[in-house]
Amino acid sequence: MYEVGSLIAGKYRIDRVLGQGGMGMVVAATHVQLNQPVALKFLLDEMIGEPTIVERFSREARASAQLRGEHVCKVSDVGTLDNGAPYIVMELLTGRDLASLLAGNGPMPVATVVDYMLQACLGLGEAHAHGLVHRDLKPANLFLTQRPDGSPLIKVLDFGIAKAPTDTNMSLTRTASVMGSPGYMSPEQLRSARGADVRSDVWSLGVIMYELVAGRPPFSAESITEMALRVAMDPTPQLAMPMPPGFDAIVYRCLEKDPSYRFQDVAQLARALSQFGGPRGSEIASAVARVLHIPEVALPGPNVVGTPTTLSSATGATTTRTPSRKGLFAALAGLVLVGGGVAAVALTGGRSTEQATPTPTSASAPVPVAVPAPVAVPVAVPAPAAVAVPAAVAAPAPVPVAVPVAAPAPVAAPVPVTAAGSAAPPPATHVDVAKPAKPAKPKPLPVKKPEDFGDSRF
Repeated sequence: MYEVGSLIAGKYRIDRVLGQGGMGMVVAATHVQLNQPVALKFLLDEMIGEPTIVERFSREARASAQLRGEHVCKVSDVGTLDNGAPYIVMELLTGRDLASLLAGNGPMPVATVVDYMLQACLGLGEAHAHGLVHRDLKPANLFLTQRPDGSPLIKVLDFGIAKAPTDTNMSLTRTASVMGSPGYMSPEQLRSARGADVRSDVWSLGVIMYELVAGRPPFSAESITEMALRVAMDPTPQLAMPMPPGFDAIVYRCLEKDPSYRFQDVAQLARALSQFGGPRGSEIASAVARVLHIPEVALPGPNVVGTPTTLSSATGATTTRTPSRKGLFAALAGLVLVGGGVAAVALTGGRSTEQATPTPTSASAPVPVAVPAPVAVPVAVPAPAAVAVPAAVAAPAPVPVAVPVAAPAPVAAPVPVTAAGSAAPPPATHVDVAKPAKPAKPKPLPVKKPEDFGDSRF
């Protein structure tokens, strides 16, 4: 261990070993010139000859260097030892990861789990905004430390197998390889590492929440093959412990087999969890949405677990979507499952979709005009110019009384109103002007009533 210090002498001083795995080692060190404590992560000598392992290590350095938020372990430097082994310089964290915390203290309260998951969503939101999918989320990669004020702080670790959209080297994402921890991998990631997207990270967060609350993971097996079968086929076991109403529904939605039924991003998940997260729950959920550049108005409310996708869920019934064994065995054999093809069902809410044909009314039929036309309009004004209004009459036949006259003349119309103050008799009692006069022999014209002098024939 200490010979590593001689290879980078003059820059870092090795203090102690923090952990060692099958591929690498993490040590606590001190920057000589800045007197700043740091963590050094480097590959073991026997791993240097493995191109895939070296590429994975370099990938972690590139991915972590892009992230600056407080919920991601920051990378300050990278380099190569004299023997060609790459190393990463990271911030030195003091605390425990959630795996060791769970092993030592047992299941955690829901409020504590929600607080940790909201912080993890904020760290993952920054990674997802950069196009990075973690693909190896598990309790061991969520580290609990403290802020300077003593408040708990969750850090997301180990982006070694993170998937970036610009990756051209497919050696780390080929279908035949299983990269990650099978107990926390989504069904689509178990089938193909290239099929993992941000919804696979949502699945992993669901497994973590389940395990932290229940004290055990939802799926366990003796081999990778058995684990893949159980993840793809078995329904999620029920959470049989006291918890706030609705929390278990959030966990179950994260663990939907079909990615289209899960929360589509960590912003939606954080929004759903915020109702259980105390005073800062809504604040952190809003921060996750801002990091992902998602308007908060587009997010579902905190009490909305998900949009109903079936008729039974639309009516409030609980629907468990468990794939058939035949289809899942075919998927595990390498076939592609047809996912997301959900037919849209239009609900009318009890209203009839038929529209009654409107019944014709009397307004649609021609209505005879009670007032005689076209005589009534021009005669209303005594001035001669008022008679010349032929444009107001739509009848094609010429009307003698509508023709303009050069000089005032008695109006040959059956309207007896010519003097101011006299009342016109009703049209029904007027003498029929259309009836021709009988060629009878003349009779003496007796003067009986004033109304007879209104007849224009005399």
